[in-house]
This record gives sequence, structure tokens and C-alpha cells, in this order.
Amino acid sequence: MHTRRPTCPVRFLAAAGLGLCMSMLVGCAGQSIDESRYTLPSETQNVDVASDFKGRVSLAPPRMASYLKDDGIVMQLDDIRIHQARHHLWAEPLDRQLQERMHQHLSQALPNADVLRSGQSSEASTPALHVQLDVDRFQGRDDGMAVVDGQWRIRDDNDRTLSRESFEIERPLEDDGYPALVRALGSAWDTLGDRLVDALVEVADTAETN
Repeated sequence: MHTRRPTCPVRFLAAAGLGLCMSMLVGCAGQSIDESRYTLPSETQNVDVASDFKGRVSLAPPRMASYLKDDGIVMQLDDIRIHQARHHLWAEPLDRQLQERMHQHLSQALPNADVLRSGQSSEASTPALHVQLDVDRFQGRDDGMAVVDGQWRIRDDNDRTLSRESFEIERPLEDDGYPALVRALGSAWDTLGDRLVDALVEVADTAETN
């Protein structure tokens, strides 16, 4: 199946390099570039529900690679070069968006659980599962793919690691340009949410049998 590759910015970035890409992007905007800001799209896919999970989950803000902390959306040009957009920016800090979207996903998938953001108090007395996400890549790639990778850690109240796993998720862009990239990145993050739900359920089941 042939995947459409973004011509502006992705194909130009891959084919012509950063200097020519900038002139192409200027041409795409009619000799002027308006600044655009993006939020991750609202989740629309059906979420698999794990109604038997009834514990507490504490979700920390993701720890981001340093180059992902700026506002510019990131493109990976090749195996060693990245480009950070100056006119296509995140509307609010990316770590905050990712935490909020994951909180929403876990709350929908675990309807009988108490899903909290780290630091929130709860009236429940059950032990919590603490989730920490480390994000190493959250970006587009020159072959027309969105890439999300990193590692999660699930620990108990005594800071014992119950699950640690690396993840790498890719999604093809359905159209050219940054809006399609942002949507594909949101879809990849939702897939990570599905995997994290499965891990939480597995950890809880193991704890009950021990």
C-alpha cells in the first residue's frame, strides 16, 4: 500500500535539505508564512474497556527528550538530523498535552479505576500504581511516518518497579503537511494508551495472585 508523503514539509525536507526546504516553505505560503499552533486532536476512536480494574492509577507528566521541550513540531530528516519548525508550533507545552490525553485515555479505558494526575489527592485507600512515561521521539519522519518511542515504568507505592517496557509506534500520514502529522502522532499516542492499559491490568492481576 502506497503511503502519501508530505510534500511540504516532509518531501522537501528529505529531498532538498534544510536550506532549500525553507525557501519551498516560503513559496508554499505565498512569500509569507503565518504562524500555526496545534493541539492534539480529541480522541474519537473506540477505547477497549477494562471494567474489572478497580485500583488507583497515578499518572506523572511525561519526561521528554530535551529537543522536544521547545514549541516547534519536530521533523526527522535522516538518521542524524532533525528540524524544528519555527512557524508550526504546539499550542501548549507538549508534555502537558500528552499527560492530559493519556489521562483521558486511561479514564475511559478503566472506568472503575481512580485515575489521577500525579500530585492529585484521592479518598480511596487502595494502593496506587504509579505510571512514568519517558518520551524520546515524538515527531515526523522523512518517509511519511509519525514516530513515537520511549519507555514506561509502572511502580508501586514503595517505588518497586512492577513493569518496565520500551515502546516504538509508527503511523503513516494520511495527507501532506503538519495537520496530518499532528493527527498521526495523536493516533500513535492512543495506541500507547492501549498498551499501557494492558500492562496495568496485567500488573494488577499479578498482584492479586501473589
